[in-house]
Amino acid sequence: MKGSKKRKLQLRILLVLGAVIVVYVCHGLFFDKLNALETRIIDHLFVLRPKVKPADPPFKNSVAHVDANYYFSRPQHAQVIRNLAAMKVSAQFIDFIFEDMISNTEDQPLIDATKDAGNVYFGLTFDSLTKPFKEPNYSPENVDIVYPGFAKWQVVLNGATESFYVGDNPRLPYRRLAASAQGLGFLNLTPDPDGILRRLPLLVQHNGVLYPSLSFRTVCDYLGIGPENIIVKPGRSITLKGVRSVKGSESHDILIPIDKSGRMILHDPGVASQIPHFRYSEIYEASPNSAKRDQLTKALSGKFVVLSETLGKQYKTRLTGDEASLSSGVIHALVLQNILSGSFLRKLSDPTGVFIEIGILSIILLMSMRFSSPVLSVGTLSLAGVYIALAVLFFFYVGVIFQFVRPMLVMLCALSFLLIGMGIENALLFAKTERARKIAERELEIGREIQAGFFPTVLPKLDGWELSTYFQTARHVSGDFYDVFTLGKERNVGIVISDVCDKGVGAALFMALFRSFIRVLSGTAHSDGHLEMNHLDTKPEKILLRTIRSINNYISITHEQAGMFATIFYGILEPQTGELAFINGGHEPPIIIEPGGIKTILKPTGPAVGLYPNLEFKTGSIILAPQDTLLVYTDGVTDAQNKAGAAFSKKRLLNIAENSFATAEDLISKIKIRVNEHIADENQFDDITLMALRREM
Repeated sequence: MKGSKKRKLQLRILLVLGAVIVVYVCHGLFFDKLNALETRIIDHLFVLRPKVKPADPPFKNSVAHVDANYYFSRPQHAQVIRNLAAMKVSAQFIDFIFEDMISNTEDQPLIDATKDAGNVYFGLTFDSLTKPFKEPNYSPENVDIVYPGFAKWQVVLNGATESFYVGDNPRLPYRRLAASAQGLGFLNLTPDPDGILRRLPLLVQHNGVLYPSLSFRTVCDYLGIGPENIIVKPGRSITLKGVRSVKGSESHDILIPIDKSGRMILHDPGVASQIPHFRYSEIYEASPNSAKRDQLTKALSGKFVVLSETLGKQYKTRLTGDEASLSSGVIHALVLQNILSGSFLRKLSDPTGVFIEIGILSIILLMSMRFSSPVLSVGTLSLAGVYIALAVLFFFYVGVIFQFVRPMLVMLCALSFLLIGMGIENALLFAKTERARKIAERELEIGREIQAGFFPTVLPKLDGWELSTYFQTARHVSGDFYDVFTLGKERNVGIVISDVCDKGVGAALFMALFRSFIRVLSGTAHSDGHLEMNHLDTKPEKILLRTIRSINNYISITHEQAGMFATIFYGILEPQTGELAFINGGHEPPIIIEPGGIKTILKPTGPAVGLYPNLEFKTGSIILAPQDTLLVYTDGVTDAQNKAGAAFSKKRLLNIAENSFATAEDLISKIKIRVNEHIADENQFDDITLMALRREM
């Protein structure tokens, strides 16, 4: 009894591991599509979060925005800077670049005002931010050849910056102005490929030197944090050590979550709409107007002031929903607000996500050992619901972003594998008694219904072609299967018919494995339920060889102990030309029929699939002319026996094929009738599968 329980546990562990392998393989192959789905889910949560959890962070209204006018003269800009300094603002954040000097007369007032204010930060931009390519890693010994001031601002690095963005061709304020500023930082914002700005880099590389973003540099100076107290751990966090929010208060650390590229998730803790806006002209005109100056001083004193043009480029963010996009100045103001308030969103790390998936699978495995299939199904779906609810709550109230797509796939795939395995176990356990037989039939019926889902419910409609199929299992579940699917933009058609060795549930499990791998290795799931190619080489011959060789090696190595294999005929048809490329892996030779009779027979181009590793397979090719018909079948047709033990035989099948028929369906119908007449009242010996493809014109 103990040994039986141990074997059951081992089998279910293998089933769960198999489910994990399938999910992780599919996740790797279809990463872009699944990641896009994951992103859309998180985007919807961003829209809901302010409605569920209205925020009121500490540092409320600590940032103000001034709608600047870049086309003011340099002396006028200088007066704005002097006025803001007189209003005792904490820092002046300039979101545009004075790249060239105009003249000493024009520029000297701006330089003097910047130097006198002592709290002005100017931006620089890179022509582009790209993923690194042979960019030297950041090192404190590197010297900035573009602007030496950056060499003095060297953070402490724990980890490699090989994934940090690399800035190309920096554009800076002219040198005398830059030297008079309190600090410099880059202004670049990097939307995702879909045009939505979700993350912002806080540090980028250029010539082995790390450049801070202007918002990051400004807030570090405001908090009194020098670069020696900034600890950067790529893929984890940037730590600001020894921060004192209020003078005389106890010091603490601020941890800013970042990804491997040094990017922080843009987060609106409920203040984007509350950021006060001021006109550039009213700041400029406040000099002679003491009442206006006092009013602005009261509103701006102690605040960060971001000066940017609202008529500049606008950015779509997931924070704005269907509203207007945000200007770069408002986005930089949000970054300042995030860091000051410590209001961050952090994505769950990959190791933590894997650990959670292991815990979930352990619970499902334990439930499978204690409960029946219906209870296991309800329990797993409930577990999925609990996970989703907890993930949403953590996002709303803790600011942690969980994964949704992969954990759900892992749970559902593990449940499917376990249900099939439990159905087999139940069928075997109760097979000796009448009552047990009925229970086993019910379990096998469930397995048959699950297996039926692997067969195409709707066959592709091909202009100028007719396709007809027939399938009859000898038992509840089958080792035979067929599949028809479209491939890639060319809409080529994949045609598969296979016969797994042995019969019954064991063959059915391997049938599911063979069928799943053929689909996965041939391409990716398309919106209409068929397949779209996602490989560099989409030539039919390459697809055939890659798919069959991979399956052969996987089955023969991974499942060597099971000793299972299958005969497979896999063809890829180009409907426009009628060319059919194929591999016949030890399968019954398909028949090509022309109006005058048998045209040719497609003999095997390789052995059965899964016998031994590294077997040699070759491809074949044939043109199906108008009125030609391809007939593919399994040995259940030719081996069908009557009461006397005589087989239906290939000869009888060829005689039917040689006679005239109007359609592919007519041919299938004639074969089915003749086989049933031959079997008569005898039990069906083997699974019967037929497929006919006829070119009409």
